[in-house]
Amino acid sequence: MTTIRTLTIKYALLQSLYWMVFCSIYGFASVFLLSRSFENQNIGLILAISNILSVILQPTLGAVVDKFEKLTLKWSLVILTVLSIGLLVSLLLSTGAPAIEALLFIAVVSLVLSMQPFINSFTFEHINSGIEINFGLTRGAGSLAFALTSYTLGQLLTRFSTIILPIGCIFLLSAFLILIFTFPETTISEVPSAPNLKLNNPLTKEKETFLKRYPRFAYFLIGAACLFLFHTIVNTYLVQIIHSLGGNDSDFGLSLMITALCELPAMLGFSYLLTKRKSGIWLKIAAVFFVLRSILFFLSGSVFMINVTQLFQGLAFALYIPASTYYVNQLMEKTDYVKGQAFNVGAVTLGSVAGSFIGGWLLDNAGVPEMLSAGIVAAFIGCLLLFYSVKTDI
Repeated sequence: MTTIRTLTIKYALLQSLYWMVFCSIYGFASVFLLSRSFENQNIGLILAISNILSVILQPTLGAVVDKFEKLTLKWSLVILTVLSIGLLVSLLLSTGAPAIEALLFIAVVSLVLSMQPFINSFTFEHINSGIEINFGLTRGAGSLAFALTSYTLGQLLTRFSTIILPIGCIFLLSAFLILIFTFPETTISEVPSAPNLKLNNPLTKEKETFLKRYPRFAYFLIGAACLFLFHTIVNTYLVQIIHSLGGNDSDFGLSLMITALCELPAMLGFSYLLTKRKSGIWLKIAAVFFVLRSILFFLSGSVFMINVTQLFQGLAFALYIPASTYYVNQLMEKTDYVKGQAFNVGAVTLGSVAGSFIGGWLLDNAGVPEMLSAGIVAAFIGCLLLFYSVKTDI
């Protein structure tokens, strides 16, 4: 029991440090890039490229890990962390040339995004070897850390330069690196129930056969992409939305904190929710709240109303993430599990790319209301596609 408790605490700390870094470098990306005189459209392009690169990096790194047996998930995380720290140091020392800053920022964000599935797989190495780690608890700790970080950064940025963002990331990643070394090694032989924990590239010649085996899964993926197009618009450009209503960076940090705190009940209690209804039902409920949230964002006329709207994050995104993971796991045959999850992640990333592009373009060429209107349309289409494609008996 001591080992289980110790590992759970360590994984909770690992998730916490990761989401603190994610909040600093990705959650506050618009704040940092705006301070470097990048326009909204360019910010959208930078974040879209970062997401695309992370999609390429994840299966590529997974293939490398597959090829070299001695390169474990633990050491993969070490390499990604060291590279991220190096890039952040380079960003701090850069001459201020926009092109160089953009390239360095894209590189570090791509690496940070690529770390997420490795952290999850790292956790499941122990879960699948029979150690009962509470994954929901560890992920909930990450959401709590994200919430506290957003509020703290919002307060600090009203008094200090945005240079504190990369500096903070360097310290957090250093702590993350030290923590990784405290984990015991796990070999493939210790994970008999998971024949392949590495990330596989979903874009293979088996793609057509795979989608034919699950005929409505393609509609599910398109629906997920549409939902996350809206989700990315309001998260990436939240600071611009709040500024348009007269708020400041402190209000932005508070709003992000509210969003993350609202994720905790669903994240921590999803196992209980599954005892009441199947994952397919919870997916459909989440889709409805994505639509409701998109409408409320459009109607919000004050920072206070934005914060009220953020409360619905707990019934939209926070329900969707665990529900979609469980749903895909139960929908797929055992040999297709990793591939199905890869498609699931890819759909979310595709929505993020589209949201970054479209949101930035609309902000520069139209305005906040037009951008939020596009979010409503995307969320509504995504909801319809999920209602059509998701089975309620899974």
